[in-house]
Amino acid sequence: MGSRMNDVLVHVDENLDEGALHRIEDSVRHEAGVVSVGHDPHNAHVLMVVYDSEATRASSLLQAFRERGLHAQLVGL
Repeated sequence: MGSRMNDVLVHVDENLDEGALHRIEDSVRHEAGVVSVGHDPHNAHVLMVVYDSEATRASSLLQAFRERGLHAQLVGL
């Protein structure tokens, strides 16, 4: 069985500086099924999460952001 890689964009309402964004990325990277997390420095409100859909769901990833005290929503779903 192969893994199914997907990506999702997460929009965060808060204004986060680079340090905060990197801490969030590092934290979310430890969630089950997450392969990578990153953001565009020119659009700090949007983070891309690449994940294995056999191990987690986009809704679970969104919840991971919310559990960290962020107001976030999935983009384009």
